[in-house]
Amino acid sequence: MGHSVGIQYAVVVVMLGIGVFTFWLLRVGYSIRELSARTAHGVSGYLRTSPDPWLEGTLRAAFAEFDRELALILKERSYTAPAATDKFPQDPAAPPGR
Repeated sequence: MGHSVGIQYAVVVVMLGIGVFTFWLLRVGYSIRELSARTAHGVSGYLRTSPDPWLEGTLRAAFAEFDRELALILKERSYTAPAATDKFPQDPAAPPGR
């Protein structure tokens, strides 16, 4: 019985903590209904602010420039991968060149 009483008191302490936190939120001026709705919408992804137009335009321009430069770099390299001759690696004990 002593073990179950300890668990019950721990739950009471947690519930009192939640109550004090809720009371503090109400005293500061938060609406619990609005706060829980904003949390639910934020977690589900429906509550997103639109990005700043200047920031979005700047990022798009930067990525476009990066894309052009990367395309030029990759075009200049013209690297071709070597053909795979063996499916299995060479035996480490084999002499070099075989």
